[in-house]
Amino acid sequence: MPRAEAEPDAAAGVSFVHLSGPRRGDVDSVRELPATIGSAAEAAVAVPGAEPCHALVLRRGGHVLLVDHESARGTFLAGEQVREAVLRDGDVVELGMGGPQVRLRLAGAGLGGEVVVPAAPGRMSHTMALRVVQRTSNAFRRLLGAIVALALVLFAWSFHQSRRLQAELASLREAMAKGEIERRTFADRVDAERQRAVAERAQLQHQIEEYQKQESSLRGQLADAAGGEVDSLRDELHETRTRIQTLESERAAGETIIRQYGGGVALLQGSYAFYDGSNQPLRVALDENGKTARNDDGSPVLEVDADGPVHSVEFYGTGFLVDRRGRMLTNRHLAEPWWNDDDAQALEKRGFKARMLYSRAFFPGHHGPFNVHMDRHADDVDLAVLKVELRGKRVPVLPLERSKEGTIAGQPVVVVGYPAGLEALLAKTDTQVVKSILEKHGTSAEKVTDALGERNLIRPSTTQGHIGDVTGTDIVFDAPTTQGGSGGPVFNKRGQVVAVEYAVLQKFGGNSFGVPISYALKLLESPPAR
Repeated sequence: MPRAEAEPDAAAGVSFVHLSGPRRGDVDSVRELPATIGSAAEAAVAVPGAEPCHALVLRRGGHVLLVDHESARGTFLAGEQVREAVLRDGDVVELGMGGPQVRLRLAGAGLGGEVVVPAAPGRMSHTMALRVVQRTSNAFRRLLGAIVALALVLFAWSFHQSRRLQAELASLREAMAKGEIERRTFADRVDAERQRAVAERAQLQHQIEEYQKQESSLRGQLADAAGGEVDSLRDELHETRTRIQTLESERAAGETIIRQYGGGVALLQGSYAFYDGSNQPLRVALDENGKTARNDDGSPVLEVDADGPVHSVEFYGTGFLVDRRGRMLTNRHLAEPWWNDDDAQALEKRGFKARMLYSRAFFPGHHGPFNVHMDRHADDVDLAVLKVELRGKRVPVLPLERSKEGTIAGQPVVVVGYPAGLEALLAKTDTQVVKSILEKHGTSAEKVTDALGERNLIRPSTTQGHIGDVTGTDIVFDAPTTQGGSGGPVFNKRGQVVAVEYAVLQKFGGNSFGVPISYALKLLESPPAR
């Protein structure tokens, strides 16, 4: 077991040598600690010229310490004023600036001149640290304090930046997750539209095949029929052949119309926002988590002074070119998409006016969009004329039905347009191309539409049906369509436009409604809007 170092209970070996004054050269040995240094008769180290009890010498933790006794003139060690310091062999103590001096002598001092108890490896005792601080200059201590203060400021700044970065990363991860959900939802809608289109084609083909089977069966029955049944079977066979020819001719008519005039049917796409009287846009309010704040009915909270993005509304539709001057027919609710809109009217009552951010047309076979603007609109029906900046490009003009024969119920029709808007376009596009576009552009309608246009993938769809009813203001037909097909041309079997589609009632037998072309002819002859 290591032998513990003994600590003497007296001040054996502690003495002071006088370096100045009348006692210069004298030596005072200190018998016990603590001991006083001063001019008093009872002082262990009597120093003429010092204060009566100027300083104390004591032992603490194996060290001999010098402690100033609140002297008026101060106690100095190595030229620095101290209140408490560790003494080493040979240290000179000055009692007051320029006052008497004594030198410490320690019997049995170590290599460094101190009588010390060894400290643990790698650690500095508190008295040694205290002595280092006390022996430094005031300037150095101020510099050290400034460094410590700067370090604290840098630490606080780093901590704040770290918290801010973590919050931004969390927000980014949330935005990425939200974007991924939107892309998946969008892809699901595209897949549903693709399946619907396949189902419609399959249904038409199934009808033709069923009639062909019926025709074959009737031929067999006719060969085996008795005399009285022949006429009846011949009539039924003739009717079946007529149905087959009608379906095939209607399918061929759709293919002919889209081949001849599809290039003149444009996809309309744009966006609009709302502004107050000071020209400030309406914005989306955010909650404390940075998400869209919502009203009780689930609608977003909209305010001018909100922190969120500008509240904008995107729209899709169809239009078609009617002359070489660049005039296009469509619905008024596409030329002014806020027209007759309940949400827009509610905002108008709050003092906000709708304003188009951009409106453009994409024609098949042309990579870039064409700018469009309002030329005129009807007041009694949902019709408008847009002016297209064709920039010298060749775009087919659609023929309008101008005869006096009129349109009657039962006639076949072909509807051309962009039903289901962006989803239908993506549904007709290769899956890998769709995936590439969505990964690059997300679900931004503007960017995705641009990407489709650049790849020449914007082409209209055709659906076929029959006119069910004709009124003074409407042509009702059953050709399948949906939102996005509004503004599209409705062709008769001769390839002439007889109506402009404007609405569909899915719950009303899937019937669609078009404005008779006679209203469009009157509108085209009217003065343009100012």
